[in-house]
Amino acid sequence: MVFLETQLAKARELAHQLLMRVSRDDSYINLLLPSTLRNSRLPENDRGLVQELSYGALRWQLQYDAFIDFLAKDKPIEIEVRTALRLGLHQLFRMRIPAHAAINETVELVKRLQPKAAGFANAVLRSAEREGSDSLLAKALEGKTEIQRKSIIFSHPKWVISALADAIEFDGRDSVDNLLAANNETPEINLAALTEAAREKLRAEGLIESSVSPIGFIAKGNPEPYLSKEVRVQDLGSQIVPLVLLELANRDGRFLDMCSGPGGKSAVLLSGLSSKGRLDCLEPTPHRAKLVEDAVAGDSRVEVFVTKGQLAQKNAYDAVLLDAPCTGLGSLRRKPESRWRKQPDQLPQLVLIQSELLDAGVEALKSGGILLYSTCSPLVSETNTQIVDLLSRRADCELIDIKEVVHQISPNLELNMARKTVQLWTDLHGTDSMYMAAIRRK
Repeated sequence: MVFLETQLAKARELAHQLLMRVSRDDSYINLLLPSTLRNSRLPENDRGLVQELSYGALRWQLQYDAFIDFLAKDKPIEIEVRTALRLGLHQLFRMRIPAHAAINETVELVKRLQPKAAGFANAVLRSAEREGSDSLLAKALEGKTEIQRKSIIFSHPKWVISALADAIEFDGRDSVDNLLAANNETPEINLAALTEAAREKLRAEGLIESSVSPIGFIAKGNPEPYLSKEVRVQDLGSQIVPLVLLELANRDGRFLDMCSGPGGKSAVLLSGLSSKGRLDCLEPTPHRAKLVEDAVAGDSRVEVFVTKGQLAQKNAYDAVLLDAPCTGLGSLRRKPESRWRKQPDQLPQLVLIQSELLDAGVEALKSGGILLYSTCSPLVSETNTQIVDLLSRRADCELIDIKEVVHQISPNLELNMARKTVQLWTDLHGTDSMYMAAIRRK
């Protein structure tokens, strides 16, 4: 029993350390977690506890802070203690952990961090237990506007809710609430199997095939035993993007992946090219370029360049994939810290970069070549507006209707038939909220 409690205490401490690194170093939880768990020597069940604690506390951060500030009467709280309290509240309200264990272990964690704050943490958590989550939520919502209420209920910043609501309305849907709720769910672990042999092996091992992506599988628990050169962890929406370009373009041709890091889409593209096809991958950040090299290593048909997408060779490519830098607000399930890290004043610079990359991508195309533009964001300024602006300033571009192509790849997807572009939604499709538009250079 003592050993078990020691292991659980270690799991809680690891979750706290992860959240502090995310907060202080601008790190991403999905990048930190695998190596942290490998080095922890924790058993599988406790690794799952670390993941649920860290991801859950990040997703529900705004709501938990509203509870903490109400209970502490807006007393200033240092970030180490506040982070521990968020973890404690998550255990109390959204995990199957006995209340006494959630409270006592959190107080012990605070004792190790800041001994003088242990009594305060104990008082806050015991008050939270007495109140209950429904009562605390009702009190936190008193006197709030509609957007403030949604912000606390769904734990999203107000500006993100407004931007997502505009995107939902643009796509002809009624309410943003289902999308916000879906962003707080724990996503399935999706695998991309790049060869038929790899797919046969996963079937033989009992993995469930995806109903969304023809190369997708669902992994239950730890995916590492299934990973190889031919099997990667990749969201289903991200799998579909390169598959669409492969259907639109000549697979014997020369392809360009303009913003290729970390290499997942490059690997899918390469797996679909013919023996005559060629792929150039551009990536400006050296460590991400190394990830691309690892993803496509050993294949003579591909070259990786550490350079910006704007420096692509002109009039040289049959097909271009531009998975552009964006706010990433379509992947909030997998990267919950993005909702706190992204700010509305970052949008103008991102939009400018996307516009410059689009022009460079078109210039890189041969006459008749095809560019597929994608973003892991549904925001209108990063999606439809970019395409409308491109078509208005370039007479050598035309928009291709890709709905039927996407339906050929994924017949089960429910798409908006009134548009030529495709917007996937986390709540409708079970994917990240990916956007896709195809442009042909006349």
